[in-house]
Amino acid sequence: MDRVLEIGGHAAGYCGRLFAHTGADVVRAQLAPELAAPAPAWASEAAMQLYLHAQKRHVAVNNLDLLADLAAAADVLVCEAETAQQLLDYGFDDWDTPVKVAITPFGRSGPKRNWRGPANVILAMGGYTYLMGDADKAPLNLPGHYVEFQTGTLAFASANACRYADVTNVVDLSMLETLMSLSQFTTVRWHCAGEIRTRHGSDFWFVVPSDLFACVDGWVYLNIVPTFWDPLTVFLEKPELLIDERFASNDLRMQHREALHAIVAQVFAPLSKAEISARAEQCRIPLGVVQTLGEVLADPHLAARQFFVELQDQHGHSWQSPGVPFSVRSPAQTQTRGDLS
Repeated sequence: MDRVLEIGGHAAGYCGRLFAHTGADVVRAQLAPELAAPAPAWASEAAMQLYLHAQKRHVAVNNLDLLADLAAAADVLVCEAETAQQLLDYGFDDWDTPVKVAITPFGRSGPKRNWRGPANVILAMGGYTYLMGDADKAPLNLPGHYVEFQTGTLAFASANACRYADVTNVVDLSMLETLMSLSQFTTVRWHCAGEIRTRHGSDFWFVVPSDLFACVDGWVYLNIVPTFWDPLTVFLEKPELLIDERFASNDLRMQHREALHAIVAQVFAPLSKAEISARAEQCRIPLGVVQTLGEVLADPHLAARQFFVELQDQHGHSWQSPGVPFSVRSPAQTQTRGDLS
């Protein structure tokens, strides 16, 4: 069993969470305020502690000598810092941990290495903010901890790759570069078509129809790439659309999106979410029902996948929490979710 030392905020915390769920012994170094300011959370502090740190051991750290001792006892070190200089101040380069992962906003090199970059700044610099919201309104930010959790996931994957390869290594993860590595559609549109994406609310824009549509008891999201155009006409029970010259290609459908959206909206308006979902499954088109939080918690697919787990807080209260987004099981499927074979 690997021993993992986790230092830092939500990115390191999420990485440590993935290690804990897969059987590692995770020690979280809770730094004193003079060493690092606590990271603000979207949810309550109690909720974040339960979600990120319930399966870890915790050590209060108020001096760098203790931090060095903990690093020397670990197989994997995940250290999140506000700047590259803060890593140096901790003594990161002197620690002898076999696999060390550094997480900073801009990486350990380059002219921005000592810039401070909270998640909203990283999202703006990475172009994400520019794409969120309605075209005639101010851009929006992504809620939650998207930046931190995506970076934590890459930290988990890269550290495991080093352990499985049995190599000693230092991994330098930049939050900005993590975001840029996930923007493949945006960069492909630029490199291959010379197009700069802009914001269009819930409309995906480049493939039509792909948008939110209202129904009698809520909303559904439809995403029709050209491959699914023929099945969509069957789903809508409007085969005449196949010979309608306005919709003969995706480029033409983009030109006539308002007319096509009106047709889809008219079909959806009197139907329920259940009716639309059943028809979509029968016709094999990509469509998702917009669910309430209660519906998500009761989702039969997530229940069959054992996605939600029960955690206990320090007061002995039980809470339902999201698990990890993967399962690693034996061929006989005898292991519980998240256990290594």
